Parts: sequence; C-alpha cells; structure tokens
Amino acid sequence: MAIDVAATTFCKGTKYDLDYKSQNKSGQNFKSADDMINMYKELCAEYPIVSIEDPFDREDWEHIKQFSELGLCQVVGDDFLMSNYSRTKRAINESSCTALLLKVNQIGTVTEALEVVKLAKDAHWGVVASHRIGETEDSFIADLSVGLAMGQIKTGAPCRGERVAKYNQLLRIEEELGDQAVYAGEDWRAT
Repeated sequence: MAIDVAATTFCKGTKYDLDYKSQNKSGQNFKSADDMINMYKELCAEYPIVSIEDPFDREDWEHIKQFSELGLCQVVGDDFLMSNYSRTKRAINESSCTALLLKVNQIGTVTEALEVVKLAKDAHWGVVASHRIGETEDSFIADLSVGLAMGQIKTGAPCRGERVAKYNQLLRIEEELGDQAVYAGEDWRAT
C-alpha cells in the first residue's frame, strides 16, 4: 500500500488538522508533528504500507527527516520537493526523503526533469513518475517511467480514460519488450 498524505494541505502553523474538511470541527483532531510520526509508525506496523508521500508540511524539513530515518517505508517528496533540483539536492544532503515524485510540467522542461531524476538515482532514491490534476490521455509518463527505469508510476485507479491510457501504454511496452520485460515484484525498491 502507498499513501499520499499531502500534509501541506492540512497543516495549520505547527499542527496538523485531521478534521480540516469537516464542517463541525471539534478541535480534538489536531496533531503535532511528533503525533503524526507516531501515527505513521502505527499505520506501518498494522498495514503493509511501503510508501508514504508528503507526510509533513513542505517546509517541515526536521520531521520528514526524522520520519525518513526510521526506515519504515519509502518517503516520497511531492509538495516537499516540487521536482526542484535545489530542494532535491538539499533533501539528499539532509537525508530528508528516500524518493522523488517527478512531475515533468512542474519542473519546467524535460532536460530539467532528467537532471533531477539523475540526482535522485545517484543518491539511490526511488523515483516515481506522476500524473497531474487535469491530466489528458497522453501516455508520455508511462514511456518516461520505463525509459528512465523509474520502476514506479503514480497515475491513479484505472477508473477514467486518462488513467487507463497510461496503464495501456505500459502493457504495450511490456508486450514489445517480450522476455526482456521484468516485473520487479518484491524487489520493486531494490537499490
């Protein structure tokens, strides 16, 4: 299982409001960053969670590092890294994540995307190619994911055409590769 927490969305100062969407807030469901770490530890112990994306606010470098250092699962930076070379370099130097979520149109150019992917891979990080809100049926990220040997893609449940297009492209690539195609299985995150 993988979780996209998107914690920046519900961070209020130094607290995390777990009732942020509720109309009738009781104020009882605010958690500190340390509470969040404990909650993630409990979730990882109870469920087969292998990856957590954006477990803390995009500027909470301290707690994402603390959580990453526990080694419970892959810790993916999306809002935290913004596919940005400088932020990714800092996160590598500070051991603040273990994976990059790559959104090509977030960083700007394919060349810049290649540079940040190389940076992440050189650090033995995971790299996840990701779709964007308002995605089209263009399947480029499936090709990019395979071409750069990312091993991971985030395109959502196969419930709409723009998502199915990416999965269909992955199937076409697998068919074209034939015996050379490898399913990683439990070694999905081996470095």
